[in-house]
Amino acid sequence: MNKKALALGVASVLTYSVPVMPVKAASNAYTSVSDNNQVRTAGLISNCCLSVSSGRKTLYITGEIEAVGNMKSIGYKNISIEYSSDGVNWKEEKSIDDLLKSDSSSYYLNNYAVSVNGGFYYRVSLTHYAKESGWFGSSQSVDNTSNSVWID
Repeated sequence: MNKKALALGVASVLTYSVPVMPVKAASNAYTSVSDNNQVRTAGLISNCCLSVSSGRKTLYITGEIEAVGNMKSIGYKNISIEYSSDGVNWKEEKSIDDLLKSDSSSYYLNNYAVSVNGGFYYRVSLTHYAKESGWFGSSQSVDNTSNSVWID
């Protein structure tokens, strides 16, 4: 049998044999990925959470992502700073480059400062991300949205 066809067949079977369940962030922006509430994509992320606090025209991001072991890449992707005048209708003010770490099992953000225009409610939306090493290394993503804060 052709080696390429065999490899493609094995990859297809593995891709479609992993159960998937969508995840909606909790109101406190803490997403537990424990045995009781397992996110079913690759099983790499064991815990993640996200919150924001306010400063003078500054949004402070606190985040956490933990994996089941060392990952080729772990961190935060698709980071969007959003604002709202009413706390209901949100628009993007800016996006931030991905924050990724290599060869680690966790990545913590502690009051990561982002300058904002102010005069609105602010929140952050992002994707917690982990990718295993190797040619056929799996990856897992968990979308999350933080609490909101008013910034003058």
